[in-house]
Amino acid sequence: MWVNALRRRKKILSFNKPVSLQGQMNNASRICICMPHDPDKFYEARDCLHTIKGSDHWILLVLGRDMEPLAEHSGKTEVYPQISKAPFPIKEESVKNIPAKFDIAIDLSPKPTPLTAYITGTRGKKMTIGLQSGELDQFYTALVNSHDDYKTSVKTMLGLAGLIICNE
Repeated sequence: MWVNALRRRKKILSFNKPVSLQGQMNNASRICICMPHDPDKFYEARDCLHTIKGSDHWILLVLGRDMEPLAEHSGKTEVYPQISKAPFPIKEESVKNIPAKFDIAIDLSPKPTPLTAYITGTRGKKMTIGLQSGELDQFYTALVNSHDDYKTSVKTMLGLAGLIICNE
């Protein structure tokens, strides 16, 4: 599969032995977050991002062009590129507008796509987080089971990244 070739070329993060989550999170300050394409899920994810308080993190949001004015994000945003109908392989040139080195990359898509999985998998250098989907799981170093309430899934991913404390 295409993802295996990316792993062999060290284009996506993978661990060959157990790692300490706390060790991976130490000094993590640059975060890339892929936002959902679906407007309803976008608003739910955006509401969860507002719970990040007093953050020393630099956060880049990657989102659809039509969602950019609605992001309510004080940091940098980038727009998902247009890609061909064939989802694989995604060419690095098509996502060159998205910086390549983040400590943590999170895919908030309720149903990860090849594009969001690729961006997340190739951008995170300490941890990549996404919802368990089966076919795209290999792009992530940490998987979260989908919850019936999408906001709970998002808060779990943000909590795993150390961005919020999940105690609600």
